[in-house]
Amino acid sequence: MGATHLRALGGPDGRGKGERRAAASPMQVVSPVTIQRYSDGKLSFKDDQIAEEADLRLSVNGQQEAVLARTPGDDLNLVAGFLFAGARIMCPEDIRSIAFSYQGQARADVGLDIPRGVRRIFPSPRPIHIAPERLFEFKEIFERRQSLFKNTGSTHAAALFSDAGELVSYGEDVGRHNAFDKAVGRALLEGTLDRVAIAMLSSRLALELAMKATTANIPILCGFSAATSSAITYAERNNLSLVGRIREKTFNIYANGWRFR
Repeated sequence: MGATHLRALGGPDGRGKGERRAAASPMQVVSPVTIQRYSDGKLSFKDDQIAEEADLRLSVNGQQEAVLARTPGDDLNLVAGFLFAGARIMCPEDIRSIAFSYQGQARADVGLDIPRGVRRIFPSPRPIHIAPERLFEFKEIFERRQSLFKNTGSTHAAALFSDAGELVSYGEDVGRHNAFDKAVGRALLEGTLDRVAIAMLSSRLALELAMKATTANIPILCGFSAATSSAITYAERNNLSLVGRIREKTFNIYANGWRFR
């Protein structure tokens, strides 16, 4: 990350001392619970796993920016992706410092070298072409990576692919926006974002997610659920191909279908 300095506050392993379950460590993403299940006309007790959800307080240049209710883990990627999506940074070098603290409530204190109000000018998504059947290959890769969802049934995921089918980046979180930000943030920090041609999401395709795709200059946005009206209008105006309701052999194209041939 160039001149960026990263540090985690707390114990020797980056965890806060004396932490409780409500203040999960940055790597604790699931917790065991005992639940009651109703099946075949009767109730029974069963051991299960649930996804962690905890707040991360984000401050930028000494001012509180947001409180992110997220799945702990990948916090650096989440913060980078969140700031990038909000046009606060253009590249990793815009981040002067990040200090993570996990003592008590999780915090991320970020120092930026660019002032608030500086906006990035985004180019239109580039004119690539994809054979339609390739999306089913991407879907299979995507579903194989959803380990947290398989264990808990309560998370969203985002996968970023190159036009050659390479899985460039991946993020998983209880929040669909967080999952996308984690995937984009990882690609941004690793210098691979310019290789991304397709973003695939487990969620519906809403306006803010379409905006995140164009911010990252990703030309094709796919989702397992349908698109909203505002997302379709935005995609049509911003040269974004929008694909939803991907199933085993079918999908719907809502905008800019010329990229598929």
